[in-house]
Amino acid sequence: MSGYKNFAIIGAGTLGSYVVRQFLKEKAAGTVNQVVVLTRQGSKTTVDGDAKVVAVDYSKKESIKSAFAGVDVAISTIGGSTLSWDALDLQASIAEAAKEAGVKLFVPSEFGNVTEGGTEGLFGAKASIQSQLKAIGLPYTLFYTGPWSDYLFNPYLWLDLPSGKATVGGDGNKKISFTSRTDVARYLAFVLTRVPAEQLRNRALKISGDTKSFNEVFQQYEAKTGKKLDVTYTSVSELDAKLAANPHDPASFLHRNFATAGPLQPLNNDLYPEWNPSSVVDNIVA
Repeated sequence: MSGYKNFAIIGAGTLGSYVVRQFLKEKAAGTVNQVVVLTRQGSKTTVDGDAKVVAVDYSKKESIKSAFAGVDVAISTIGGSTLSWDALDLQASIAEAAKEAGVKLFVPSEFGNVTEGGTEGLFGAKASIQSQLKAIGLPYTLFYTGPWSDYLFNPYLWLDLPSGKATVGGDGNKKISFTSRTDVARYLAFVLTRVPAEQLRNRALKISGDTKSFNEVFQQYEAKTGKKLDVTYTSVSELDAKLAANPHDPASFLHRNFATAGPLQPLNNDLYPEWNPSSVVDNIVA
C-alpha cells in the first residue's frame, strides 16, 4: 500500500468528475479516509457522495493552503479538456500552496501524451509545471494516458463520426495510445492507494487502454455500425501552417502530435494487473 489516505482533487469537470467518483468508491471501501474537491469560488459544481467540497479563491495562497490541510496527495485535473489550457497556469500557485501545506505528492494535469521537454502550446504549459515541481522540491507523479477514447471523437476536434466525417493529421496510420476517462480514474485510484510511495515519487507512468491508428479505429467503427466514414487527411505541414496562424488551435495542435508522436512506451499497465481497460470502438459506439 502507498500509505496515502487523504486526497484532494482540483476540479470536478471533464476528467475530474470521473476521478472524484472513483476515489469516493475507494472511500466507501475503506481504502481512503478523505476526499476533498477544490472548486472555484462562485462555481456551481456539485458532487454526489461523501466528499468535502471547498470553494477556493485561486488568487490567494492562504485560501488554497487551507483547502489542503491534512491532504497527502493533490490531483490536478484543471484544463483537462485540452480546450482551455490557459487554466493550467493556475497550477503554479496551487503547487506552491500544496508544498507549504505539507502535501506529500502532487499529480499535475497531464493525462494525455508525453509533454516532458515541451516548449510550445499545451505541452509547453504542462512542461513548465513539471519544472516548477522539481524546483520547489515537491514530489510528483505524471500520468500519461494518451487521448481519452470516450471524449476525443467530437466535432470540435474534427472527429464527428455520427455525421460520417472525420479529419486527421498525416496518413492516419500512426499508432496512438487511447484510454477512456473511466479507465484513467480507475488506474489513478488503484495506483495512488496501493503502489508503494517510493515507486511513485518523481516518476512518469504511461498507460494505454487500447493502441490503434485512426484508420484502424475508423475501420472498426464502420464494421460495428455499418456506416461509411468520409475521412480527410491533413498533412503535418498544413497543420504547422495552421498553428503558425493560430498557436492556440487545439485541434491542429493535437492532430499534429497524433500524426508524429507514436504510442506511449514503455507502458506501466502492469501496476494494475486487473485493470482490463475498454477498447476505443466500445467507447465510441455504446
